[in-house]
Amino acid sequence: MILDHRRRYSELSPSPSALVSSSASSGDPEIGTNGSEDEHDVGNNSVSDSIPWYLQVQTPRKDPKSLSERQRLPNLPADPPPLLQPMLQHISVDLGLDDLSMLDLRDLDPPPALGANLIMIIGTARSEKHLHVSADRFCRWLRTAHRLTPYADGLLGRGELKLKLKRKNRRARMLNTAGVSDGKNTDDGIRTGWVCVNIGVIEDGQQKEVNPKDDDYVGFGGEISGVKVVVQMLTEEKREELDLETLWNQALARYTRRRDRIAKGQEENAVPSGHLESLPGFNDSPPSLALAP
Repeated sequence: MILDHRRRYSELSPSPSALVSSSASSGDPEIGTNGSEDEHDVGNNSVSDSIPWYLQVQTPRKDPKSLSERQRLPNLPADPPPLLQPMLQHISVDLGLDDLSMLDLRDLDPPPALGANLIMIIGTARSEKHLHVSADRFCRWLRTAHRLTPYADGLLGRGELKLKLKRKNRRARMLNTAGVSDGKNTDDGIRTGWVCVNIGVIEDGQQKEVNPKDDDYVGFGGEISGVKVVVQMLTEEKREELDLETLWNQALARYTRRRDRIAKGQEENAVPSGHLESLPGFNDSPPSLALAP
């Protein structure tokens, strides 16, 4: 009995395709024009629903760079120190840092806080462990091969890293035993994401030509005879967050605009040497000063 009622209802009720075709033939703008699009969307949804979630392919947000692009060395600046080229080769090939970039900050005035006559190298580490291991090996290479004394700010040494990992694991076991979950996202001191290796002044580097100072110059600090090199090692997330390239490029652009504006103003206000005699009052004698009685 129930089957007969269902059969009769299906015979009496029109199908969705019949409704779409009738609406299109009647000229209904709301249904007839969008009928094919709705059917296409329903078909796409049915196809996507039929594929399991672990077989669905999601489009990546950005195209990953190839290995040759990630290991491409930056161009050397003008008058580079001799150590700069083997240093870039060691950082890229031996240490495995990617996307190396170089910032020539020797013209920047006032100089950065890291020091004047500065060249900055920025590289990306592939993980937190790779970051600290690369910084440690880089400092050892500078000490043994070139007799330099670098200082790595943010570097966790081998013994310090093992000690902090041991304390973190012991704390996690104690919390699991007590049945307490640490919901706070506290900084454990392991995930730094940034190591700044200050190599110092390379004495054999060629310094750019600077304006000579007067003999009666009075000020703080002293002149640097070499080039100072700093290597910034960051993880990919930390590098995108800080964006040091944009920061220093904007500072260089502001300095260049200010320098050009000052030079243009000096050229406009300068008076040719041959026209000094034509100025009014140039050949007049200075006025005599009347002495008080």
